[in-house]
Amino acid sequence: MKTTNSFSHNFFLKKDKASKGNAPLYVRVTVNRKFVDISLKRRIKISSWNHELQKLEGSDQEAKDIREKIRQMGNEINAAYDVLRYDKELLSADAIKAKIEGIDEEKTTLLWLMNYHNTEIKKLLEPGTMKNYFSTERYIKEFLVNKKRRKDMYLSQLDYKFIIDFEIFLRQREPNPGQRPCGNNTVMKHIERLRKMINIALKNDWIVKDPFLRFERHIINKDRQCLEFEELETIKNLELDRDGHQIVRDTFIFSCYTGLAFADVSQLSDDHLVTDIEGEKWIEMVRQKTANFSGKKFYVLLLPEAIELIKKYKGHPMASYTGTVFPLFSNQATNRYLKVISKKANLNFALTYHIARHTFATTVTLENGVPMESVSKMLGHSSIRTTQIYSKVKKKKVSSDMKVLRERLKLA
Repeated sequence: MKTTNSFSHNFFLKKDKASKGNAPLYVRVTVNRKFVDISLKRRIKISSWNHELQKLEGSDQEAKDIREKIRQMGNEINAAYDVLRYDKELLSADAIKAKIEGIDEEKTTLLWLMNYHNTEIKKLLEPGTMKNYFSTERYIKEFLVNKKRRKDMYLSQLDYKFIIDFEIFLRQREPNPGQRPCGNNTVMKHIERLRKMINIALKNDWIVKDPFLRFERHIINKDRQCLEFEELETIKNLELDRDGHQIVRDTFIFSCYTGLAFADVSQLSDDHLVTDIEGEKWIEMVRQKTANFSGKKFYVLLLPEAIELIKKYKGHPMASYTGTVFPLFSNQATNRYLKVISKKANLNFALTYHIARHTFATTVTLENGVPMESVSKMLGHSSIRTTQIYSKVKKKKVSSDMKVLRERLKLA
């Protein structure tokens, strides 16, 4: 199907920038009802300008030079339009302006921005975070081809409708074999990553208008899965035949008593273990997830269960080779072993390593009266609101608290 584009250009004076009877001369290029203004870098007398004919009156040399400038600019605009059509490139008023002003056109497109982020900003992010950005990039490319019928878009073409269309695409997309459909929070995560890339363009003046200006993110807060104390004890006491399963179980239990994420446990070394003047043993380190940004340290007082596990693996050949407290497995292998462990423990859900962090926040600390402010510090959160997402008050805790209240009321 042949596509018809509306196209025009008109010369005018910006009278709001007038001074001493002179005003700057501009040309407005319009393609498909969207326009850009280009300055001719000339100021002329308002009284000499014929608005209807878009013509400068006068017979002096300056007037002749400006009329020639107008003629040349009109030819350049028409030529740029023809080149873009002939090369089947993205056709827009901004693209025409880029041609005329000699701007690097690649540097104004969405794919260029994503490539810039995933190569330059990559240095500041963890591999796990980058994996998510690569996933978002794949969805955006698929959206452009399947819904927008193009391979790329200029940043200036992005608007509120583009964001909403992308959201609808993600919600309605048929998953590939082995994939799960995108739920609400997954959709919002992809859009949030796109938003962060657009913010880079805004800060670098690669785009003027923020397409997210009216967009509102809607996250559905869900209870985070964690272990009950009885389930934690069951996993601790499991008889496991394979060394790999034992190592993964022990590092998981260690995180249940320290709140360390998998990335932090993988980096934990003797350098992070300190003893204070009272003889108490602590973990002191920077969270790997935010190491390149905040560089903020967190501190965890080691409980006896955690200390015993450190002692157990002291001098282990695998740990000695990597220079870490515990022997290491990849994240994928660790979560694969955890699924085996969850089956052996007869849990009705599959274990993932992050459940250990949730268990520390809820079952081990908050439910035992540790203030949320202290838990937040130990988890390395910059805001207590993040800690509130991890924590939940379970029915058992409510029952326990209300029974205490009932007994107090009896004695009153």
